[in-house]
Amino acid sequence: MRYLITGAGQIGRQLALDLSEAGHTVIVLRRNSAPVAGAHVRPGDAGDRDDLRAAALGADAIFHCIHAAYSAPVWRRELPHREQAVMDVAAELDIPVVFPESVYAYGLGARAVGEHSPLAPASPLGHVRAALLEARAVHPARTASVVASDLIGPTAAAQTSVVLGMIFSPVAAGRTAWLLGDPDAPHAVTTIPDLCRAMIASVPLATPSDTRLIAPTPPARSQREMTADAAAALGLPPGRVLRIPPALLAIAGLGSPMMREMFHQRYLWKSPSELVPGRLTTELGLTATPWEQTLSAWARPRASQARRPRTARA
Repeated sequence: MRYLITGAGQIGRQLALDLSEAGHTVIVLRRNSAPVAGAHVRPGDAGDRDDLRAAALGADAIFHCIHAAYSAPVWRRELPHREQAVMDVAAELDIPVVFPESVYAYGLGARAVGEHSPLAPASPLGHVRAALLEARAVHPARTASVVASDLIGPTAAAQTSVVLGMIFSPVAAGRTAWLLGDPDAPHAVTTIPDLCRAMIASVPLATPSDTRLIAPTPPARSQREMTADAAAALGLPPGRVLRIPPALLAIAGLGSPMMREMFHQRYLWKSPSELVPGRLTTELGLTATPWEQTLSAWARPRASQARRPRTARA
């Protein structure tokens, strides 16, 4: 089969590998011609209908995986019109579209997100995500939105993965892990390979009113537990953890759009945040990769390099 992926970030690259290894033809539409493993790259803009139409001809599905800088104004400027273009072309060619989605649109309801949870955004980023979901629900294109929590996995990068950047990487370097919100509140973490498997399985479930599905995700663990788990996987003693004061985030946000958004998103880390298994698990039998397996895969290439902290450092 033939698939089009828009974007080549942490999700798009994993999808390209998974699909190509399964014997499918993969086209990646991105803004430059840099190669993507397992895919044929077409330079272009996902907001340009001509670029999309040329790339999508003959495709069995589109996976829309573009993203933008972690800033609500940037998201409002960059994301909605590109999603609209993708859905317009998909409807014209009668091709289903699958979107990766976050829990942001559910606001405080992220304590337990299920397939029928109401949208209730509680932050600027959440309002953007809710508007995108609402637009999919009224568009005639067949779409599916696969909801995942914070991501970790082989294609994750420290600047795009909170768990990798704020927990795993400091632990591996023998540094203090500075944590968001309540270090003891359970917080779900989805692996990128599990999300990609869920997106592929969601293609036949796409509908004109948008189908919301939950990516298989292991039971939530607290940031403190994740920190200890990462240290143990590397054969290190438990590292030091400290909570980032909200006032410090607020001050940092005066000069950094990313810090400003993290201040607005801190509610996700102050309380439990979990995903409720849905149709992909109950009907299709998809299950999450065990947390221990994810840890082992992350730690294996790092264990020999991890250095034990000599003294606790902030």
